[in-house]
Amino acid sequence: MSDELEQKRQEKIANFKIQFNDDEMEQTDISSSSEIPDITGSKNEEPAIKNDVEFVMDMNNKPDTFDDISSGKNDDLDHFGENIAKEEEEVDKKSLRKAKRADRKRRSRKAKRNRIIFRVVWLTMIIFSSIMLGQYIMIGVNDLLAVGREDANSVSITIPKNADLDKISNILYDNHVINNKGFFKLYATLTKSTTGFTNGTFDIETNKDYQAIINYMQSDMNRTDVVTLQFTEGMTVQDYAKLLEKGKVCSADEFLEMCNSNRFDDDYVFLQGIKNADKRYYKLEGYLFPDTYDFYVGEDTDSVIRKFLVNYRRRLYLTKSRADGFDSKVTIEDRAKKLGMSMEDVINLASLIQAEAADEEDMYVISSVLHNRLDTLKTGGKNKNDETGLNYLQLDSTVYYPYASEEAVPASLRKTYVSNYSTYKYSGLPNGPICNPGLAAIIAAVTPEKTDYYYFCHKAATDTEPAVAYYAKTNAEHLRNQEKAGLI
Repeated sequence: MSDELEQKRQEKIANFKIQFNDDEMEQTDISSSSEIPDITGSKNEEPAIKNDVEFVMDMNNKPDTFDDISSGKNDDLDHFGENIAKEEEEVDKKSLRKAKRADRKRRSRKAKRNRIIFRVVWLTMIIFSSIMLGQYIMIGVNDLLAVGREDANSVSITIPKNADLDKISNILYDNHVINNKGFFKLYATLTKSTTGFTNGTFDIETNKDYQAIINYMQSDMNRTDVVTLQFTEGMTVQDYAKLLEKGKVCSADEFLEMCNSNRFDDDYVFLQGIKNADKRYYKLEGYLFPDTYDFYVGEDTDSVIRKFLVNYRRRLYLTKSRADGFDSKVTIEDRAKKLGMSMEDVINLASLIQAEAADEEDMYVISSVLHNRLDTLKTGGKNKNDETGLNYLQLDSTVYYPYASEEAVPASLRKTYVSNYSTYKYSGLPNGPICNPGLAAIIAAVTPEKTDYYYFCHKAATDTEPAVAYYAKTNAEHLRNQEKAGLI
């Protein structure tokens, strides 16, 4: 911009020089062409000279215009150039402002156009999303209410252990119990029903709504993979474990481990009375009431054991019946208290009766024999016939416990094995029950026959004849009975 101004300024100066020279030339012509009288004779000689001198003086008094212009010192010319520059600067500023206004208008129009496009796209997306959401909700609600699944077809589904909501939803969807996995999971989440589903096999109808499906699958009562097992009187904890594992109910090892734990003590008061748990092979031996039970395939071991314990409590602590010596119906616990026995001792004694008796009638006599021997604990094992050592019950069923027989003892232990339950080695009752007695043996333990017997033996049953029991008051009689039974 400054170069243009300088160029224009130089052009002005050049024009000015040309004009000045022209004016000087005109004056020169005029002076040369004027009729000036001759110096030597004319009266007007002096004025002519004066004019020339004045002219010269006037010229001398004039500013040195050419030099001043060429040197740029002429103030008027400088002012003129500055005015031109200012005008041009004003023009440039106006042009710049005009350009800026035009740019702002252009940007404003573009922004307005972009806002319109954005609003159209946004509105389109909202409408599209609303349509999709509405369709999703409509389909989901229909499935929630079982609309479109009116046909009552029954299908069998199996829910594995520890299945999460995703796994359960997939199983239900694959078996056409639901048509929308996502909406089912959303409903379960909103209703806080993501957990509590029971593992196992179900026969479920396909026309159930979501809440009915959830309720159905959170109850064990609707499972179809039921295993019915019968536990007979006299079975041991190890026998229970084998049967449960064979029926695919639970692991035998896990069952045995829990049967020797304290995890059930807080829920069952009768287990809190066990004071020598550290000396027992299995703490829960004797408390798993023998009966017929329904289990589920893969049922939780904790649940399995609780079924036994609940039945035990119901039969011995809650169920009442008529009994001699009582004016009203009483429980087994009431009968034990009258005899001055703890329930732990009752179950211990009942397990011995269960293991030794030939039949239910024999139980009451054997109970009498054992009660009579236990009474000698007060006299150091001596009875009224002056026989000694009667404080040892001497029952073969205790010798190899927890093994059923000598053959069941591991080969590496067989020759030297001695059970700490052996009533040949230890006096009184063993450290704990040796099996799980039935109700008849338990009742016999608290209702012994009144006899003077201290001995008993049995002739083994055959295919044609039942077992025969022999009882004796003295050791001599007992030896004779053993000969009859073919034992010696």
